[in-house]
Amino acid sequence: MAARGDGPDSLGDTDPTGIGEYTLLARLRESASGVEYLALDREGAKVAVVIPRPRLAADPALSRRFAAEARLAVAAAGPWVPAVRKSADGYLVTAYGPALTLGSAVARYGPLPEHALRVVGAALAEALVRLHPLVEAHQGLSPHTVQLGIEGPRLTGFGPLAAATGIGPATDGGGARLTLGFLTPEQVAGRAPGPASDVFVLGLLLVYAATGAGPFSAATPDAVATADADLDGVPEGLRSLLSRCLDKDPARRPAAETVAAGLAPSGAAALLAADWLPGALVTELSEQASAVMALEAPVQDARSATAVSAQVHATAQEEPKPPRRDLPARRALLLGALGTSAGLAGGFALGRNTRHAPAPAATPSGPPARVQGAPPAVLWHYKGATTGQPAMVWNDRVLVVPLTGATVGLDLRTGKTLWTKDIWCTATPVLVSEDLLFAPSFVGGLVRFSATTGTVRDTDSDYDMETDGFAGHRGTRVWFRAPDKEGVTHVVCYDIAQRRAVWRTPVRGTPVGRSSAIRVTPGPESVYVQWVPDPADVEQKKLGTAVFSALNAETGAQRWERWEKEAWAALPDQPRSWMTADGTLYTEEEFKLHARDVKTGSERWGEDALKRDNRVSAPREVLVRGDASLYVVDANLWTHLIDPRDGTIKRTTFPGLPLSAVAKGATALASGPPGSPLYRLDWQSVTAIDPADGRNLWVFQGVAEQLNEQEGLTWQVASGTRTAVFARKFGLHYFALPVG
Repeated sequence: MAARGDGPDSLGDTDPTGIGEYTLLARLRESASGVEYLALDREGAKVAVVIPRPRLAADPALSRRFAAEARLAVAAAGPWVPAVRKSADGYLVTAYGPALTLGSAVARYGPLPEHALRVVGAALAEALVRLHPLVEAHQGLSPHTVQLGIEGPRLTGFGPLAAATGIGPATDGGGARLTLGFLTPEQVAGRAPGPASDVFVLGLLLVYAATGAGPFSAATPDAVATADADLDGVPEGLRSLLSRCLDKDPARRPAAETVAAGLAPSGAAALLAADWLPGALVTELSEQASAVMALEAPVQDARSATAVSAQVHATAQEEPKPPRRDLPARRALLLGALGTSAGLAGGFALGRNTRHAPAPAATPSGPPARVQGAPPAVLWHYKGATTGQPAMVWNDRVLVVPLTGATVGLDLRTGKTLWTKDIWCTATPVLVSEDLLFAPSFVGGLVRFSATTGTVRDTDSDYDMETDGFAGHRGTRVWFRAPDKEGVTHVVCYDIAQRRAVWRTPVRGTPVGRSSAIRVTPGPESVYVQWVPDPADVEQKKLGTAVFSALNAETGAQRWERWEKEAWAALPDQPRSWMTADGTLYTEEEFKLHARDVKTGSERWGEDALKRDNRVSAPREVLVRGDASLYVVDANLWTHLIDPRDGTIKRTTFPGLPLSAVAKGATALASGPPGSPLYRLDWQSVTAIDPADGRNLWVFQGVAEQLNEQEGLTWQVASGTRTAVFARKFGLHYFALPVG
């Protein structure tokens, strides 16, 4: 891992390899007060461990301050605060997630856009609301204590020690004093900070995040106390609120609750339903996640965990100060050098009284609950050389990616390429047995190959499939459409284990060379076929708008056939219809959902259901899950759970997306293995829905930089039991997310 100063870095020669029960894997970041490490707990879960610097551990006052701030982290548990796993023995253990500090993010990628500013500001304000009943002033906000992760912002500092930019002796020769990066007018005047001081610092922090600099022309205490705030570069919609936050009079500043409501009226979590981080940041976080996934526990050397624990408590040796990473300073706000020269302006007296509510002792806990609406952290990102067909997951181990001209196997855990073979799959492969996969190939007909190595086992050149994929797959049988030499379309039932056609039945009367006008839906007993006559055939058009038939699932013999004259039977898009394995045809008629019997065309329900509940407006997608649950997405992107027996709406899930996504209207539904979420796959995003209660679990939008090159193409998913991979249709980018 390359040294970057923020994110996983290789352990140095002087770094410990363990502390207590935790095995240290890498450095994450450091501050004046301590070093944060990536570590493994006894169960193999990755956590973050903050170890105070030796001088801090040896100073009783600083050591007590570290313990007090750790207790406050426990008491402040909730959204936007990493879950504390342990707070004892002089170090702090919290949940880990890939992240960049706000300071690093702005330094590397520039100011944040307004939407991200609102998320950060509202999240921090909500955290302050929880903190202010516990302490008179939090004083833990700084660019290095605020982290940006895929799941949202995180506040990792809980007092002046964490926020300090330096630690030095007091001017009167007493105990150590802290140099703070941010000052407030009341501190410059020598008054004690209060809740309004945190609001002022929040304003400073947001101006910095919006512009890369602070609001004052000079980095001096006098400027903080007297100069007008310069908000040039701050988005217009935020200036009024930030101006009030930066009022010199603490009494005129808004409360933290008011700031939170002004930035996000529905709460910070609601804003995470849209893509909140710039694409470059998401890419770096994805790279972090990939690097962390590849880390293994080092071999323990002579520096035992016990020795490290003793060092934390007893070593008084002064270590080198961490390198100073300067932040952009158009009008520098960080006042790190002011502590000793300005007296009370920059220092925090360790003996100052604080108001602590009783805090429970921190104990190891389970994984923290995800913030509602925030997606899981991306495990890894892969960019294909070409576009291709939807991917598939084999045995929770390999992601098989059928690209144009080649097929690639990726390690599902790390995203690393396992193999690349010249297999040009024209549809998503399906499983035969063990690691053997089956797919139609652009060259060579039907091909069977290994999921673990990509080695081709055999081919069947009798079929030149002209298809958009398999119509169905059950056990060792697949169904697909294939033309003969004359161009007549056949429905084929093929045994992929025995490499032979069980039966093939021509669809008589279908237009030659127009397989796309034929729909095939296999059921347990019958295979249902629907096709549309050639528009140029006048005689056929007189007979009807579509033909329905049923083939015996075992023999392929035709059971029945009928013509339908009504407009709802047309294919493929207007009006819309969906045929299911139980012989039901769901149709859009006058913008409403109806259910009909495929064999007779008679209505099973429609008008009666509409009279009871009229919420399904212009259906756009229908999905029947394995448990027979019927889900329908309408033009508003509302997802309805419907009783297939009578059309009763049991539950409706609202999208929580920007209006632009709803207006676009392209959507699909998909589900993974049992226990996994239901996915609504829109042109803009993936929404994971809990099938148990209909909650929107999270929304994922990939990397914003790729939206332009793939706009209008819906997302697709390949899901295992614990990891799902998302990519846009015919897209290049694949994102792996933990889902189980």
